[in-house]
Amino acid sequence: MLTDLASALKSIISQRLVRTTTGGRVPAVEVMLNTKLVSDLIEQGDFSGIREAMEKSMAEGSQTFEESLARLIMEEKITRKEGLANSDSPTNLLWRLQNDFSMAAKASQSQQQAEESTENTGPSFTEIVLDVKPG
Repeated sequence: MLTDLASALKSIISQRLVRTTTGGRVPAVEVMLNTKLVSDLIEQGDFSGIREAMEKSMAEGSQTFEESLARLIMEEKITRKEGLANSDSPTNLLWRLQNDFSMAAKASQSQQQAEESTENTGPSFTEIVLDVKPG
């Protein structure tokens, strides 16, 4: 039966409606795509390993509740308190808020600085023309 489930499953989508800062509700969405690793874990009956596989998954479109909640907090759609109350793992959510978005902000800032510094430093690789003559 687990083999049938593992081979037939495409994805699982779960959502929680979380109270917004304006008093409404917004969905926090968890998406698990059935990768080869997830399929193997289902066949083995290792359901506890699936969460770890989702967190480490590089599959486009997969996300945990913590990723969704962190995005909603950073967009100021929900409060930090509300996010922590609805998180499967408040510790993982706090880590994500402190690290993922600070790294993204630093990367964005360094990219902007690199773009600004190349504006005034002369030719770029796209402006260089090589004149190759047969020897």
